[in-house]
Amino acid sequence: MGRRALPALLTLGIAAFLTFAVPAAGAATWNPCSKADGDTAARSAGLSRALNRDRTLRRVFFDVRPSRVYKTPRTSLCGDFEGDGDDDRAVHYQCCTVSSPAPWVVLRRQGSRWQIAYRRLHDTTFKLYGNGTSLMTTEPRYSRSDPNCCPSRLRIGRLRWTGTAFKRSFEIRAAPRPS
Repeated sequence: MGRRALPALLTLGIAAFLTFAVPAAGAATWNPCSKADGDTAARSAGLSRALNRDRTLRRVFFDVRPSRVYKTPRTSLCGDFEGDGDDDRAVHYQCCTVSSPAPWVVLRRQGSRWQIAYRRLHDTTFKLYGNGTSLMTTEPRYSRSDPNCCPSRLRIGRLRWTGTAFKRSFEIRAAPRPS
């Protein structure tokens, strides 16, 4: 590698770091907020339609519309992931059993309307929570001998806004042992 290539690589590396590691300027942390308002925002953004069109969810709930199964959010978080001054939302729904799909969405304001900015409709997500400007998820990772109640590992997801798009990363951890 020549001496001229090194500064270009260094500049590229710094740009990549700033793009992927720094939250949007003015981004606000995610905090718990009204579940009812989160549900209203999600429904007005088209969540019911998205749930009912999802092939995996239709297969799981073959005789019931998925939008009728997921009635009330388990978690509703507010924050401003874009740093535009508008309050955004993240809403997580659960139902039925520990191994059932648990949809979650990130919503943003587009003028006076809500819009789905990011969605995971058929992941088995145990928990959605805020960690600063990142959204964190906890999902089970089962070994063959694990009972349905107790996965031996957990997949911890981190969703962050890069300034232009969402970027999701994962870490696998051993699950806490039941006492």
